[in-house]
Amino acid sequence: MQNIFKGRGEGLDRMTYIDFISYVFGFNGHDSDFLKLLPKLYKEQYEPCYNSFVVTEDGEYRAAIGCFPRKFMVGDEELVSHGIGNVAVHPRHRSKGYMKDCLHNAIASMIEAGADFSDLGGQRQRYGYFSYEKGSAERSFHITDINLRHAFGKAPLKDLTFKVITDENDPLIEGIWALHNTRKVHTVRPKEAFLDIARSWESTLTAILDGERLVGYYIGGLGELTLADSKDFDDVIRNYVKKFGNATFHVPSWDTAMSRRAWELCEGTGEGNVEMVTIFHFAKVVKAFLKLKAGYTALKDGSVVYHVSGIAGEENFRITVKDNAVTVEATDDKADVTLEHHAAISYFFGSYSTQRGEFAGDAGWFPLDMYFDSADHV
Repeated sequence: MQNIFKGRGEGLDRMTYIDFISYVFGFNGHDSDFLKLLPKLYKEQYEPCYNSFVVTEDGEYRAAIGCFPRKFMVGDEELVSHGIGNVAVHPRHRSKGYMKDCLHNAIASMIEAGADFSDLGGQRQRYGYFSYEKGSAERSFHITDINLRHAFGKAPLKDLTFKVITDENDPLIEGIWALHNTRKVHTVRPKEAFLDIARSWESTLTAILDGERLVGYYIGGLGELTLADSKDFDDVIRNYVKKFGNATFHVPSWDTAMSRRAWELCEGTGEGNVEMVTIFHFAKVVKAFLKLKAGYTALKDGSVVYHVSGIAGEENFRITVKDNAVTVEATDDKADVTLEHHAAISYFFGSYSTQRGEFAGDAGWFPLDMYFDSADHV
């Protein structure tokens, strides 16, 4: 009789696991595999097998998904998310429900562990069956050399240096790590893992220097651009465009200084939902991001009760905004707004919601900026 195992991959051989998921995704195992693509997840010290759910038949891999925990700081609120990645089913063993088994096990485990939300990249309807919905808004700006020619004319250019960091012992990492921790929303990245995280998706970590002074850093093509002083933005963009011809980059809404200046200089902007998310604790997650929003924009005073039928249970909570101070608390009062799970994600966090706007009491509160830096995607 065939021995089928469905559960956490703890104790399984790491390289056999990496070979399996790399094979399913079409990597050749030499120039490309998951260890090269995402060292922050698949190095031995990060326990990739423990952070996975698998199906095996007589000890042979048939399906696997990664379920990787991270802590997010949203202002002064800490949230726990598990990123879902490497959803893999052996091509000869599809249509057996193995992906469903892995995802259901992962979701049950996250809820049991007390996770606040989960995120992944993937096709909307496919992962919608498992409670995920588009809900991570992203705003992009595109700046060309022509834009800068009009903006600055013949004004002198301060030359900055862009240094790609390749050595995990580079002393600049200390300052870059400290800068990262000033971001209003950021993952809690161990300093010793920072370079591995920055190298995710075959990206590079670049320090921006003015002589000996660390001006800031970015990952990949101006991703996660973080400056010690926002006044350096013009010099950074002018140097970047001079070197690379143009700049297309993303700015979260909470970085108001960078957003405003990028808008003044740019050729155009774009906005849309990027990641798929599912939320296990709506009141807690909404509270964190609404408090964040109150820190950079004026919110309308009001008091609204919401009822959400979430995948992790029913929640009935009141949000009160008074003089831009936010409180969120459980209540037995009758709901003003009732939402099922997917609709609630769109209502609170989506760039578009069919139900938002039907209730005027919370006008201007939503959507909330649930933006994740690409280096933190799994």
